[in-house]
Amino acid sequence: MTNIAIVEDNELHAKSLQNYLQRFFLDNHTHSQITIFREAISFLENYTAEYDVIFMDISMPYLNGMDAAHRLRELDKQVLLLFVTSLAQYAVDGYEVDAFAYLVKPVSYPDFALKFMRVHKRLEQRKKTDQLVLNFRQGGSIRLSPEEIAYCEVSGHKTVFHSIYGDYVQHTTLSAVEKKLDSPLFRKCNHCYLVNLHYVKSISGDEITLQYAGQNQILRISRNKKKAFHDSLQTIWGCAAP
Repeated sequence: MTNIAIVEDNELHAKSLQNYLQRFFLDNHTHSQITIFREAISFLENYTAEYDVIFMDISMPYLNGMDAAHRLRELDKQVLLLFVTSLAQYAVDGYEVDAFAYLVKPVSYPDFALKFMRVHKRLEQRKKTDQLVLNFRQGGSIRLSPEEIAYCEVSGHKTVFHSIYGDYVQHTTLSAVEKKLDSPLFRKCNHCYLVNLHYVKSISGDEITLQYAGQNQILRISRNKKKAFHDSLQTIWGCAAP
């Protein structure tokens, strides 16, 4: 099931998009859930990262679509965002919020179907890898793919996710995270750290160096985990362990 939001103040345009979506999913024998919001403020209020795709009109009252998109990206960096607008000059600005595509009004079904097929293929690719949705006490959430997480760290009764976007704290155990990230890419270097091997720059003695988001991070590796960690790392690097 694909969860979709349409943020559009014009009722006719919103219904037209909804009809196009229903036609597309019927033709492709899949299912969707579509929610329409008449303005961006109510859409962003208490937002949670539950949507796969968002259609955003640009010209809306109270909060325009481009400003709403900037706020959206603070809460959800993974959702596929498509602008629907008669203002084609905003296309360049869309790069700032990682817009997936533009639909120029009036939208015809052939144009819609062509662009949404790209969306559909991207979503199918995403299904091959599990994503984590991290919810925050103060409201909001973020969706992270495993490849965006550099390492996870135990901090009291919490786990800190160190990602390429920043650090996020969750009330969960490292063991639970390890089960969720059930992948040969993730290995513990000691009881405190679960490391994404793709971000390991070097290993020397009792230390490993991670490189991500323009920084280097040094972690300690315990003696009893060193061989297994090193062997897994050599496999990722594509060379035989000594």
